[in-house]
Amino acid sequence: MSRISVLMLISVFLAFTACGGKQAKDTPNVGSMDWGAWVKASNKQLEKVPVKGFAYKSSSVPAQKWDKWARTAAPVVKGIIDKLPKGYVFQVTGHTDARGPEEPEGNKPGNIKISQDRANSVRAALKRQGINSPKLTAKGVGSAQPLEGVSTRSATQRRVSFVVVPE
Repeated sequence: MSRISVLMLISVFLAFTACGGKQAKDTPNVGSMDWGAWVKASNKQLEKVPVKGFAYKSSSVPAQKWDKWARTAAPVVKGIIDKLPKGYVFQVTGHTDARGPEEPEGNKPGNIKISQDRANSVRAALKRQGINSPKLTAKGVGSAQPLEGVSTRSATQRRVSFVVVPE
């Protein structure tokens, strides 16, 4: 089922891209494109492709899950980065569950650092996939942006998500 969803996501993205008209990558024709709608549509797509499966307090990208993710979702990510309008960046956002402190305490690194390390790890993995852009940023938010309907202490909260945001 998830493969079908990802294939549909890629198909929608390709159709969206094909209908967008031709324009220079670095100098978008702002008059012919509603960039606010494009950013919103891109973020809607990106909600469906998080990297999940981080171990507790770990920032290591889970190899098997990453390989599966990279085959299907990396082309979508690359397509969005390649079409970013001026003034926007592609943010890799690291998240944690709500266990442990947000800031460092004693020998505990804190959720902010762990989430930043996760975002940096996924950004580095994207670069190894050939997705390298100065508009590719990383930010850790700790447990401040939990998934709705999931316990804040659940392992499901340990993830990296993607979003297009203003610079």
